[in-house]
Amino acid sequence: METGDDDRLRRPRVVVTGAGSGIGEGIARVLAARGWWVAVNDVDGDRALTVADDLDGIAVPGDVGVDAPGVVAAAAEALGGLDALVSNAGIHRRAPLAQVRADQLDDVYAVNLRAVVLGARAAIEAFAGGPGAIVNVSSIAATTPQMGAGLYSATKAGVSAFTAQAAVEFGPLGVRVNAVAPGMVRTAMAESVYADAALFERRRALVPVGRIGVPADIGQAVAFLLSDDAGYISGQTLVVDGGFTQVLVDQLPHPRPDR
Repeated sequence: METGDDDRLRRPRVVVTGAGSGIGEGIARVLAARGWWVAVNDVDGDRALTVADDLDGIAVPGDVGVDAPGVVAAAAEALGGLDALVSNAGIHRRAPLAQVRADQLDDVYAVNLRAVVLGARAAIEAFAGGPGAIVNVSSIAATTPQMGAGLYSATKAGVSAFTAQAAVEFGPLGVRVNAVAPGMVRTAMAESVYADAALFERRRALVPVGRIGVPADIGQAVAFLLSDDAGYISGQTLVVDGGFTQVLVDQLPHPRPDR
């Protein structure tokens, strides 16, 4: 066996779903930089392979909306075991609730919530009775719905609720379960919005820390929740939005200060 193989086998092992681009890729890159051996899952097999190669990781193509347990099991087999799962994969099917089609509801539910639940169950098996950690990616949309977003907000609220319940049920097995709820993050998927300089500036001005997030911001939060430093944290949803949700009320019309 080559020395590089020996080194990889000593690293903690994690699978990140939807890691071929965007927030998932950012999470995978931060974890790899911090010593994790990463299995990169994505429905786009080419993207999964590109990112995995760049991180000295393992590519695990597959659609978690169809077979989340299979994706987790394949990652565990490729890595020789599993220490953590990051359920990041998510999709939008935008439509007003009065018009959203049943197939759109099914698609979003399957990827955004059902895959999180079934993936966690598969991870418990892959942990093989040992300690483990799970981080699910929720959203600020779980508590601040967006008009015309279909089932997205409801599924993300479900992710946060599942995280709390799973922490209670999986805790006695030595497994911690937490979630992160990203706010505005600049990704390739959102670039059509942020490419408009005026719109970008208007959004940036709403964030108390003074900037729009990047995928690494979410990756750093995930890395903390997976680390021993968070060993007494479970069942929590950590909002990572630069303080944006704390100033939403300030966007309402108010009387002038002198009145």
